[in-house]
Formats: sequence, C-alpha cells, structure tokens
Amino acid sequence: MIDIKEKKEKILSHLKLVGPSIPVRIAKTIEMDPVFASAILSELLNSKDIKMSHMKIGASPLYLIPGQEKKLEDQVEHLRSIEKEAYMRLKEKKILIDESEEPRIRVALRDLKDFAKPFRLQDKIAWRYAFTPEEEIKNIINKEETSEEELKSSEKTESRAKEETPKEKTESKKIEKIFNKENQSVKIQKPEFLIELKEYLKSEKIEFLKEIKTEKKEIVAKVNISTTLGDINFLLIAKNKMTISKEEINSCLQQGNYNNMPCLLIIRKEPPKNIKELLQNNHLIKLKVM
Repeated sequence: MIDIKEKKEKILSHLKLVGPSIPVRIAKTIEMDPVFASAILSELLNSKDIKMSHMKIGASPLYLIPGQEKKLEDQVEHLRSIEKEAYMRLKEKKILIDESEEPRIRVALRDLKDFAKPFRLQDKIAWRYAFTPEEEIKNIINKEETSEEELKSSEKTESRAKEETPKEKTESKKIEKIFNKENQSVKIQKPEFLIELKEYLKSEKIEFLKEIKTEKKEIVAKVNISTTLGDINFLLIAKNKMTISKEEINSCLQQGNYNNMPCLLIIRKEPPKNIKELLQNNHLIKLKVM
C-alpha cells in the first residue's frame, strides 16, 4: 500500500531543495503517476503546506513552499512577452500608477499576480513590485505625498483633457472590467446531454459530485473516482462532440490546474492517433469515450 505521508514528505523535501516545481517533475521525483501525485499535491494545498503560482510553464502552475515566492523570478522567461515587459518595468520602477501606463501594460499587470500587488495611492490604483522591501516602498510613497500639490494640479489638467476626449473614459472603463470579469453571469440551459452523461457515469461507477457549468456542447463538473489510493476528485469535462483539438486539451489541463484536480475528459468517439498519443503522454488528464 502506498504511504501517503512518506510521499508528502518527499514532495516537501524536493521543493525545499529545488524550489518551485511543476507537477510532472514532482511526480517523477516521488515515482508516482502524475494523476495520483496531483491528488497528493491537492491535499498539501488544502493544508497550506504548499502554494501554487499564478504563472504557468505551458499549462502547468508551479508548486512551492510558502516563503519561496521570490524564487519564481527564476522562471520569468516563461512569461508572455508583454507580461515580461510589464514585469521588467515594475521591477525597475518599484511602483507604477495604473492610469499612467499604456493599456497593454495595465492588462499585463493584472495577470502578474505573483509579482504585481495592487494598492491605493492617493485614490488611484497603483502597483507595487512584490519583492521590494517594505521600507523602500514607504520611502517612495512619502516622496509621492510630498509632491501632492503638483499631482493635484496634474489631475485637474487630466480631468479637463478627459472631458474633451471621452474616448479615454471608455478605454479606462474597459480595462477596469478586468477586475469584475469573474462576476459576469451566464445564463445556463440544462441539455439532455447532462442526463445522458450522468447515466454513463453511473454505469462506470463514477460519482457525480457537483455541477460547475452546463452548456449544450460541454459540461464541467466535479466527480469522484475510487482508486488504489482511495477516492480522488477529478474535474470532469465532457464534450458533446466527436472530435477534440490540441487547443481544447490544453484548455482542459488549465481548468484542472486552476481547480487543483486532475482532469477526466469524456468525448463521444475515439480520437485520432496523434491526439491519443498527446493524451497518453500527459498523465494529468484521463480520457474516456462515451
């Protein structure tokens, strides 16, 4: 029988030694199938013994021990080009005023959650570099406050300019929606596919736990599968279609990583050889044909 406690200790030792690491490397280190390793990582996340980065290498996040956050800087080469540009600018300036930056930089800053921390500076959205010492940040803020009168004068000028150019207002509002995109509601209809899927899962002895999203062509849910390690939760993504693309597979992996679960993908027809090989080589996703 697998000693879960021993595997957890090996994972923690590995992270202490090498720093932030992706699931596949961790699974190789503890000599386990990545799906089972992912389940153990989820337990360590829930107990807060480890953390998960927002940045990704491919479709995989990095797992790290609390206190190792600065070591994520060693992986910035994996950022997208605009994110890397925003990262370098923020690291150099220490603090950036949101409205003073180009729209593309403003968008990128919102995706750099490991490195860019938002705060309010004189009633404006500002970003601070996460690893700049607190004392240095305070000194920069104090300098900003000593020139408050100049800033007020500048704000009046900007206000007049915004009144003359309403397009800037529209652009600003558009960017601010980034903060609220998770709150946007979508009307959901219950298709017959959901009933058919639940019957299939029952026949496969897979427990349906929670419905996350239901659409005509796709259902996302949380399910439970009994394994040699015990019961493991999977993120179920069921496609009401005959084919699946590499892009859709990457999307499934990203959703699984976001929810801290391995992914169970269900489609209606056996995929072609190249897709099947891609799935077989990535053990964080399991395929079933309904």
